[in-house]
Amino acid sequence: MFTFPSRHVLAEGTTEIECRLVVVGCAIQFLDMLLEGFGEILLPLDAEIVQVGTRDYQGITRPLGTGTVIRHPENMAVLSILDVAEKRIWTDTTLHIRMLSPLRLFEDGHLLRRFDFNRFAMSLLRRVTSLAYYYGAYEFDLDYKELARDAAAVTCTHDHFSLRTEKVRMVTGLTGSGRFQGDFSRLMPFLSAGLYVHVGKGSAFGMGAYELLEW
Repeated sequence: MFTFPSRHVLAEGTTEIECRLVVVGCAIQFLDMLLEGFGEILLPLDAEIVQVGTRDYQGITRPLGTGTVIRHPENMAVLSILDVAEKRIWTDTTLHIRMLSPLRLFEDGHLLRRFDFNRFAMSLLRRVTSLAYYYGAYEFDLDYKELARDAAAVTCTHDHFSLRTEKVRMVTGLTGSGRFQGDFSRLMPFLSAGLYVHVGKGSAFGMGAYELLEW
């Protein structure tokens, strides 16, 4: 999953940006290939990868190499999503979600024009469990009906989401933020995982990135 800084927040004249790449499970074996492919995509833009680093649980960046070449594999930080979830114990009944890139969820082939927490959570649940199964050979022991009831019971108390329409339809989606009320204790492991793997269509290419706020 790539994450790119929004062009709306970049200062004029910016010449260097930081992109994030999350690689799941067995796909880590192909990190060199992914970086090389990304570097080739940048060539027509007259851009190049300057440095590659890895972030640990504390968000500290450790160097891996320059360009697309990994010279310090011993610095590679491999995070466990179970450990990530355990570090975010949520006892509050209020949750604030802010989209960092447009969210694209569909119903009957049509792009949703309003944020729906239930559809957001169920899409995230399917995405996390699928990635865990196909790339990590891991199956969650879950009561899906119970999780679905928790998601359906969540109410939105402050809705500041809107549909951002772009010339390129693939990057049109919901942006903004909202505050929600409900029981998030069983949903939090998936909401935490979503911070890394995003949600919705185009999530592997930077769409559907979000953050969770405690206020």
